[in-house]
Amino acid sequence: MIKFFRKIRQKLLSEGNTGKYLKYAIGEIILVVIGILLALQINNWNSLQNDREIEQNVLKSLANEFKINLTELNKDHKLNQASLDAGYALLQENRSDLSSSEVDSLIGTALNYATFDARTGVFDETIASGKMRLIQNDSLKTLLSLWTGKLKDLGEDAIIRRDHIVHNASPLFRKYIPYRNFDKAYDRNDYLRELRINPIEVPKSNYEDFFSSLEVDGAIYEIYLNQSYTTSNEVTLLEYIEQVIALLESNMKNN
Repeated sequence: MIKFFRKIRQKLLSEGNTGKYLKYAIGEIILVVIGILLALQINNWNSLQNDREIEQNVLKSLANEFKINLTELNKDHKLNQASLDAGYALLQENRSDLSSSEVDSLIGTALNYATFDARTGVFDETIASGKMRLIQNDSLKTLLSLWTGKLKDLGEDAIIRRDHIVHNASPLFRKYIPYRNFDKAYDRNDYLRELRINPIEVPKSNYEDFFSSLEVDGAIYEIYLNQSYTTSNEVTLLEYIEQVIALLESNMKNN
């Protein structure tokens, strides 16, 4: 093709027809420019198609990760709700009417909390690689930008809850009731054990002293309060995750 154009130029020059040569030269330049523009357009189209393919893969991977987190958080929330309910029962006026085994069960359940450990591998990689920019839906990108902050808020509540139980409530409760008496309450699906620890029977006066102590009552209330904040945050986070999944799936093709 280049040789063909060269022959035409040489023929026009040999004929001395300057006007025709200039017109031809201009036409050749226009053809070259058009060719370059077409090549750029094709390249941009290919790049855009590649970006859309990457975006779809990102959306699917994020949806799968958030679904796993939704399942895990639901499990944790169920356990923490039981802990909250047990703490509430231990604060009622009729608590002195409960049997020793009932008190043991309630205390064990109140102390048996779950901490949500979110999976963020796909999300972190999406941020680190810059693939988040490929997501076209601005509402989705805004929603995803809240994920880290929401996890931090829940994590802070969980730390406060854990520290109170470990450093305040547990040492105080052990003064009145053997900790092994709470063993049945720790029968969890995520902590399967073949062996069980039998409780130790202590005088009923231990339980009476336990409930008559203002320090104990304050410790139980703080367990209940901390668990209230945590479970409330979990409900908010569950709603958020469901919203993220719905928006991810609405932007996926052939979902």
